[in-house]
Amino acid sequence: MSHAILISNNEVVNNLYEVNLRAYVGASVTIKKTLKGAISLLEQVPHVDAIICFKELNEKESAIEKLTSFLEEKSLKIPVIVLGEPAGKLKNTISLKNRYDIRGLLRAMAKILEITAKDMAERSVPKYFPIPIKLFSSLDQSICDIFYRAESGEFEYDYFKIIEMGKEIGNSLEKYLEEGVETLYIDATHRLSFINKTSGVILKELTRTDISAEEKVELTSQGMSMVAEEIFESDEVTEEIAQISQACIESIQHVVQEVPKLKSLLKMLLENKGDFAYKHSVLATYLACGIIKNISWGSQEQQNKVSFALFFHDIYLVPLFKKYPDCMNEEDFLFRSDVTEQEKTIVLEHAMLSGRLVKTFPRCPMGADMIITQHHGMTNGQGFAVNYKDDISPLSKIIIISEDIATDVLSRVKSGDTKNISDNKSYLERLRERYKNHTYKKIIEAFEGVTL
Repeated sequence: MSHAILISNNEVVNNLYEVNLRAYVGASVTIKKTLKGAISLLEQVPHVDAIICFKELNEKESAIEKLTSFLEEKSLKIPVIVLGEPAGKLKNTISLKNRYDIRGLLRAMAKILEITAKDMAERSVPKYFPIPIKLFSSLDQSICDIFYRAESGEFEYDYFKIIEMGKEIGNSLEKYLEEGVETLYIDATHRLSFINKTSGVILKELTRTDISAEEKVELTSQGMSMVAEEIFESDEVTEEIAQISQACIESIQHVVQEVPKLKSLLKMLLENKGDFAYKHSVLATYLACGIIKNISWGSQEQQNKVSFALFFHDIYLVPLFKKYPDCMNEEDFLFRSDVTEQEKTIVLEHAMLSGRLVKTFPRCPMGADMIITQHHGMTNGQGFAVNYKDDISPLSKIIIISEDIATDVLSRVKSGDTKNISDNKSYLERLRERYKNHTYKKIIEAFEGVTL
């Protein structure tokens, strides 16, 4: 069997990549969360068929360049598949523009292994094919018989059918999860149809209700990053990205409802490795929903609409907040000498770009594009308002106030000044000084009644 190393710390997609590679091209996959871990493995086991990694890992220097330098130093001619990299710049690499292009990944791996489509279809596999147990959570009903494997002797196993084809899965797998079972089995003849069906596992993971708020924070953080990277590269919303986005939005709403106290939510966000854009978006959603509940014309529909808007409003800035992690707001980018002119243009126009983008979003909430376009107080979505006027959407005004408070909260955390962080009154003086228009005053009054 061929063997690949996947360098990824994204727990949400690792199982998906692994099972697709095994099912279609017969490759076993070893997952390493860090480049250091992958290099350590290569020093011990240098004979692998391919290395798969993302364009960027959470390391200061370029992961790809460091990896290829190591391979050259050790004279290892191992092909590298780079996910999220336009046209290959480094030798012996295959670059895929889309970080989450499973079909492209399979084609690249098949090319390396010199496997044709016919070979994949005719590939001989054992009668029972292993599937990570977590992937079954993406199905309501089983599309094939599911088997549990029990050891009957040395290297001998018996397979017991635990769920029949067409039966509801429900809680049937709970006892196996509790016992620490990581793998179940299906008839190998169903493996490809099963893998195709379960490729939406990312979405299911994001929408699960049986996971903790902490897990939801982790999953939605990864989900937002995934969406932002795709949009930044392709400037479009595919059906897959739309579904992931919607799942993230719903999950964030659940977190906001489940964690009603600001300090508890903050603790959760700060323990997460997500970037500033994600933390800021979740906090602003928490505050905006609280304000809408306390305002006379507020409704659940408006909470949903604002949650949607706050997921997408800074989506073009997510890569920039990752690149410049010490930035705390949009203005910070504009006054840095190391930020390129192209990046500054994106900052100045991100509201307009994001508003235009969501128009292509399937089932976009009515008026969400305008709310996003106006979320910096400018009717055309270009630049930032100095004097906040009455000529924008009321929900845009709520976002403006919520974002302002969210930035203040994160700034206090950064400076260590958290003494009065849950005291609404500590924010009011500055808000009233900055937003003097009558309609903004009403929103500030509604915030005053929010329990932090």
